[in-house]
This record gives sequence, C-alpha cells and structure tokens, in this order.
Amino acid sequence: MGNKFLKPIAALMKKNRFTAAILAGTKKLLKKARLFVSRMTRLRYPDFPKEIWIENTSYCNARCIMCPRDSMTRQRGFMDLGLYEKLIKEISAYPVERLHMHNFGEPLMDKKLPDRIKLAKDHGVKYTYMVTNASLFSPEMAIGIIKAGLDEFKISFYGTDAKTYSETMRGLNFNKTIEGIKAFFEERKRLGARNPRVIIQYLPVDSDQSKVRDFEAIFKPLIDEELGDRLNICELHNFGGGKEYNRLGEISSICHFPWQTMVILQDGKVTTCCIDYDGKQIMGDVNKDSIRDIWNGKAFNRMRRDFRRLDYRKYPICLNCEVIR
Repeated sequence: MGNKFLKPIAALMKKNRFTAAILAGTKKLLKKARLFVSRMTRLRYPDFPKEIWIENTSYCNARCIMCPRDSMTRQRGFMDLGLYEKLIKEISAYPVERLHMHNFGEPLMDKKLPDRIKLAKDHGVKYTYMVTNASLFSPEMAIGIIKAGLDEFKISFYGTDAKTYSETMRGLNFNKTIEGIKAFFEERKRLGARNPRVIIQYLPVDSDQSKVRDFEAIFKPLIDEELGDRLNICELHNFGGGKEYNRLGEISSICHFPWQTMVILQDGKVTTCCIDYDGKQIMGDVNKDSIRDIWNGKAFNRMRRDFRRLDYRKYPICLNCEVIR
C-alpha cells in the first residue's frame, strides 16, 4: 500500500481517539502475549532450589525505623539444631549455589551460629552468607565465624554518627558497633584468613551526599578490597505491605523467586520469599516434608503457574512488592 493511502489513514487514526485507544490496547495485549510466551519457554526450575535461606533466629536486638518488626505477629525463636542438621544433610546432596544463614532476625543473637556455619561447610555447602547489624560482634564471635568458614556477610550500618545511627537503628549503640566491626577485621587479619568477605551497606536517609562521604570515611580504612570487601549504598524497598516506601504501578514483570529460591523460617515453615516477614504465605513445612518434596509440590507449582500469568491475586504480600512492577 502506497504512502498516498497510508497518510490519510494515519491522520484519521490520530483524530479518532477511540481507534487510538483500541490500537493501544491491542499493542498492550500483544506485549503481554510475547512476555507470556517468553516466560513459558525460558522459565525452568531445577529439581532443587539453587539458593536457600535458613532463618537461624527471628529475634532481633534492634528496632530499625524502616523495618516492619513492630507489625510482626509470628513466633520468635531459634531454629532447633536437630532440624537445622537435617536440612543441611539434604542440602549437601544437591548443587546449592548459596546458603543464607539468616532471614528476618539478627543472626549474631544465635550463640550456635559458628556451629551452624561449620556444619554447613563440613557437609560441603558451597557458599555461606549472612546479613547482620554487627552490633553483637566480639572478638570471640569474630573468631568463631572466621574459623567456621563463613564465606561472606553484609553489615547493615545506617548512620554516620551517634545521632543519625541511633535515630535509624534504634536500640543499638554507634560506638559499640564500630568497636565490634573493628574487632572482626583485626581478628581476620591476625588469623591470616581470606574469608569471610565483607560488604558494609549504607542507606542514605536524605539527599545529602556528604553523609555518603562520611560513611565511606569511616569504613574505607577498614575494608580490604583485595580480599573482595566493598562498600554498598542501598535504597529503601517495600516489605510486602508491612512498610511501603515505593509507589506501586501496574504489574508488568515476573518474580523469579519460585524458580530459584526457598526461604525456611526458624520454626520450619517455608514461605514464598524473604519479603514475607510475618510468614503469611506458607508453602510447606520441613518438619513434615523434605525440601525437595516441598519445592516440587503443589503449592510451589501452583505459584509458578500463577506467576507465569502475572496473576498475583492469591499472594497479597506479592501484590505489595515493587519487584513485579
């Protein structure tokens, strides 16, 4: 069809809002159809999760202002060591790429943490990792996790002086935490250890970049970049309805958690992801079933089927997450 025919049609379409709306809707449907076909062909899940989070404890010694712990109703506790050992034995039979030694709590509150790390490494778990506020570091705990073989950990440190730190990470002491972090680096150096690598993370509370520079001034002299240590600047994220910081738009993408990651709470319940801080979306219980059976079971397969269709209606925590926007 020549240009002399196309031009008047294009002009008519521009004037006709109804036609334009239909075309826009058609394009939208075609885009969703292409995404659906892509998801159906590309998304494959392994026989066993690639990444597993084991919540050693749901207790925390801080009341950080960005955290929804004040809304948390589920039971606080420490994972039973017998249950933990059972999980590690099963995990060791599969090529799990990463084991998180934490979830929604402060892992250093668990005095058995070095034993848990050692058990995982002794069973051949490839990579162990945790996130901590570092407020409970002592030379003894530092030595414990170093000798146990932890591969990496992240420190959440949200403040650049006693005032901003205590306002954000309520219940913690700025100077005491700094001393504990220094103790860790001193012990790692004294032992000649190359692990664990350390990420120290800062959350800017305002747009003042000078605070970021203050943060870097505190911690750059401590880290060893040759070993893989680094500093990280992060952003606020929503907590599945517990705390909402980012505006939610139209659902347009897929969450990949059900295809690669399993989160196990301290009581053995399996939830959909780490954002489900209150354990509302339960997928199974490792006290009753194996990790593999839960991973390949009806609940996870139903969730994968729903997520492929971008249908999150059965998952209220997910509906309040910005990952799928």
